[in-house]
Amino acid sequence: MGSVLRLVLALGICGIAAESAGAADGRLYPSGPPNGVAYLRFANLSPAAVKVSSAGGALDLPTSDAQRVGEFDPVTPGTELTGTVAIGDRTAPIKLTLKQNEFVTVAVTAAAEGPPTVTLLREEPSDFNAQKSALALYNVDKNCAEAELLAGDRHTVVVSGVKPGATGRRLVNPVNVALSVGCGAEGGKATGVELGAMAAGDRYSVFIYAGPGSAGRQALALTDKMAPFRP
Repeated sequence: MGSVLRLVLALGICGIAAESAGAADGRLYPSGPPNGVAYLRFANLSPAAVKVSSAGGALDLPTSDAQRVGEFDPVTPGTELTGTVAIGDRTAPIKLTLKQNEFVTVAVTAAAEGPPTVTLLREEPSDFNAQKSALALYNVDKNCAEAELLAGDRHTVVVSGVKPGATGRRLVNPVNVALSVGCGAEGGKATGVELGAMAAGDRYSVFIYAGPGSAGRQALALTDKMAPFRP
């Protein structure tokens, strides 16, 4: 993901003034301590730019695939985080509290009418293997009853049965393999994604979501990025 300027924001008791920001490296909430943190990121899965605002400042998420999804930022667990997301002049509120060691992705999609749709994708990783790659499938398509992640020309199932608004993850060998997403028993043509060669010990995300109008089902794959802790 391309580097952009970081927006240093804090929403503690008093709050801290912010500098200008870019999408991938923006800070909306204060970092948690180096131990017992939670991790939060934002994903723009709409056809238009998204602005995420908090009491401390704002973060812009463009529509280019390289910058649609921000870094996982360490935040303090157990603290209520609030804000708004906006697509043009349409807004929706954000209010969430993360648990210790939880990873949360706030996915923003555009509705045909009314405010943007905010989907909270929660995950508590329970395993890690430095010799494996962690590959996750995030289902943000309400019309895909059971999303699945497939590998290779034979469409070997890697992750399956992921309900709308849910996440499935699997540890895999770090290889370079063609990936695609589908909707299980629903059938239809699988949608290919570009991820490239995976590395041992790294985390990867694949999103499945509905495209605008007649664009059909869309997919986005990326390497997860972790923002450093800063007191």
